[in-house]
Amino acid sequence: MQVDYSETHWKILAQKRKIAIEILRMLMSKGMEGYVYGSVARGDVNDKSDIDIVVFNPNYIILDTLEVHHKYIIQATPNSVPKAYLSLDEDEEVVISFPLGKLKRNELEFYSFGGLIDLKGLEEKKRVIGVNKNLMIIIPTENGHMELPLNGNEDYAAKLLKISVDTIRERERLLTKRADKGHTGIYLRYDLDGNESIYDAFAKIYKSNKYFRRMINA
Repeated sequence: MQVDYSETHWKILAQKRKIAIEILRMLMSKGMEGYVYGSVARGDVNDKSDIDIVVFNPNYIILDTLEVHHKYIIQATPNSVPKAYLSLDEDEEVVISFPLGKLKRNELEFYSFGGLIDLKGLEEKKRVIGVNKNLMIIIPTENGHMELPLNGNEDYAAKLLKISVDTIRERERLLTKRADKGHTGIYLRYDLDGNESIYDAFAKIYKSNKYFRRMINA
């Protein structure tokens, strides 16, 4: 199905990408490369779409000095690598995240599954293919996007996104479960207090939680 974007849609996308570009340029000035993933990368945004940024080569010390609204650490499951999150706003609509350990292949491919774009791509006004939360494959076109159900098209999606079919099916199962049962929850979330640093929080959780420790050392 073809979806044509309205003038309002293009304006919302431009506004969100302007914010993303400013953040990615700031990160680059500090020696880190950031990427935007999700709807802002694909283009199928709405006014409530989050601006999600990931840094795969983080400098924890520098990131800890950024002026943010609040910080937290999440480990989605006992078998996933923990990540730190820096929320730039109260509602967690603009967030910089980074892994606290070595990401497994499927965890890296998660970002490509939803759509991943770098600073150059944003500056050149490119949009990328990805799968949205409704399990629709979003394929950008000149006037908007084409969308295709992921169900039954997993192999095609894997080729388009250049990721494994295993990752496609894993994400499909998870998102289907969330749709059926609502938010499935996360294994661990730790919200940092006041001036507590990522390092101090990391050390505290590492000492007290064997599953956190295991994935850091994996």
